[in-house]
Amino acid sequence: MKTHLHRLWRIPTLLFITLFLSSFASVTAQTICSNQTGTHGGYYYSWWSDGAGSACITMGANGNYSTSWSNVNNFVGGKGWSTGTANRVVNFSGSFNGGSNGYLCLYGWTRNSLVEYYVVENYGAWTPPGAQSAGTFNSDGGTYNLYRTLRQNAPCIDGNNCTFYQYWSVRTSKRSSGTITFANHVAAWASKGWNLGSSWAYQIMATEGYQSSGNSNITISTGTPPPNPPPGGGNNTIVVRARGTNGSESIQLQVNNSTIQTWTLGTSMQNYTATTSATGGINVRFTNDASNRDVQVDYIQVNGSTRQAESQTTNTGVYQNGQCGGSNSEWMHCNGYIGFGNVTASGRLPADDLIVEKKEIPDFLSDQDVSFENPVRNGVLNMKVTPEVTEVRIIDFSGRTMKVIPVTSDVLTEELSLTRGLYILQTVKSGQKLKPERLVIE
Repeated sequence: MKTHLHRLWRIPTLLFITLFLSSFASVTAQTICSNQTGTHGGYYYSWWSDGAGSACITMGANGNYSTSWSNVNNFVGGKGWSTGTANRVVNFSGSFNGGSNGYLCLYGWTRNSLVEYYVVENYGAWTPPGAQSAGTFNSDGGTYNLYRTLRQNAPCIDGNNCTFYQYWSVRTSKRSSGTITFANHVAAWASKGWNLGSSWAYQIMATEGYQSSGNSNITISTGTPPPNPPPGGGNNTIVVRARGTNGSESIQLQVNNSTIQTWTLGTSMQNYTATTSATGGINVRFTNDASNRDVQVDYIQVNGSTRQAESQTTNTGVYQNGQCGGSNSEWMHCNGYIGFGNVTASGRLPADDLIVEKKEIPDFLSDQDVSFENPVRNGVLNMKVTPEVTEVRIIDFSGRTMKVIPVTSDVLTEELSLTRGLYILQTVKSGQKLKPERLVIE
């Protein structure tokens, strides 16, 4: 009797488990053929089609989805996150058949400004977006071509008649599995002056088809961002806020006389961001002066610290007193640059706080005659300059040029904005470097 009752108990229990598993399976496998968004398996999904041809998406467990399409005009769909972020790392794996014109990509939108972006990992016979590449960069073991395209009166997340830019990174070696470090693409676009909006909409690993037939089966997960560099590790973030008057002006961010980024400006003030391990003097240089082209630089930020352009004493691009070159202005009307001090500036102490001894001369100058006069007081260089001297250079003890100061008169006054320490001052006369004249303490 006891055994019989035990068997009777097992029957409804097994039936309940079977029904539960069947119900769970029906939740994890869901096929969608109409336009909609939602959540499934812990991920956000989006599916859109213009209705032509046949196209559907099947939601699998967790981050999996599959698509199949035939003779479509246009559709895009996939799984991901309801809110995008600039530093997301995405792992993806599976299969993809793009047919004549389909692509597998990390895809999303921003608002303020309205931008549609693509990081294309795989594609069919046609390589999107059919535009001229603006350059290449390397990320996650591959090379990507960069493109920017303009859409006018087109469907977008806010309606059917939108005008917006599309930003593209298109991998040259196709793959259906791997890792996407999205921050690298954001930085590459920003280096071209292509800045994403401040408000993030959804971000998905999408399959898109255009006038083609194909299929995909993709599984996504969130990857681990690379560790932050340790304090003082040399990774510096520089933000340049600037605009052009024409919209075709080109500027360069230079650190220690090396070009870190080149941007093409728009006509409204925008932030242009670069990261670098370089240290030394910072210049924002106007490179393509022509009729109706001028550049206005509002400020730069160095690791969060703001430096106003109108507070800088070196501006070789401003037009003052009937010629190019001057100071304390946001504007560059000529090819030239605004000097913004040192990338590692962190406050100064008066020069008199340090004592100079001969034994502190660096090895690369040990065989040269160096004066110990100090023309720097409270962070400001004041010195008389002999005729035909064209520029003065400040060099650190590793031999790096930290600042280049053009000479326009026989008395040179310049706020150095250098980190407290020992430096070499060297003059340049008629293109020839002269022996170091003074040891500069800042």
